[in-house]
Amino acid sequence: MKSAIISANGKAGKLIMNEALERGLDVTAIVRDKTKINNSKVKVIEKDLFDLTKDDLKEFDTVVSAFGVWNEKELDKHSLVMKHLYKILANTNIRLMIVGGAGSLYIDSKKTINGQRKFSRNI
Repeated sequence: MKSAIISANGKAGKLIMNEALERGLDVTAIVRDKTKINNSKVKVIEKDLFDLTKDDLKEFDTVVSAFGVWNEKELDKHSLVMKHLYKILANTNIRLMIVGGAGSLYIDSKKTINGQRKFSRNI
């Protein structure tokens, strides 16, 4: 199985990449800086995820997005990433997997933790 891992040099991305390798998957890391990937078993696409195209991802069975942000000003990028990935993966058989953090957890049937005022200030 061919898997692409977006943000494979981040905290979650590294763990996912290593687990995928241990399970024998054919792994490609999608990163902005290829010098941070030091594993000869991993193929690398050096590209900003907003520049990814359908053609870049057509060979993969799965795409894992481990994209994350670390400050309040960039929280809206999560929805932009999802919209972009949905757009380029539409009408394909590629399975998209999203790694979510605590902010994406629902506290009831309508609200996520991220929607709470105190949450963003405490990142």
